[in-house]
Amino acid sequence: MTAYQTKKEALKGRGPKNPRPASLNIAAARIVKLENEIEELKEENRMYKQQFVIWQYNAYKHGMKEHQLNAQLTKIDRERTDGEKR
Repeated sequence: MTAYQTKKEALKGRGPKNPRPASLNIAAARIVKLENEIEELKEENRMYKQQFVIWQYNAYKHGMKEHQLNAQLTKIDRERTDGEKR
C-alpha cells in the first residue's frame, strides 16, 4: 500500500487498525469490575449508616446510655469438658 493510499484510507476513517493488547483488555475489564464493586460497597455502607441512625434514635427513645450500648457480650457456657468458658 502506498503512502497516498494509506493517508486516503485514514481520512475515510478506514485506516489500519491497531488492535489493543490483551493486557489492556484485561485491565479494562478489571477496572470495570472494581468500579462496580465500589458502587455496591458505597450502597451497602449507606444502608448501614441508615440502620445506625434508626438504632441510635431507638436507643435514645428508650433511655439507653452509651455505656450500656458498649457493654461487653456475656461469655457463653458451651459445657466444655475442660471447664473453660469461651
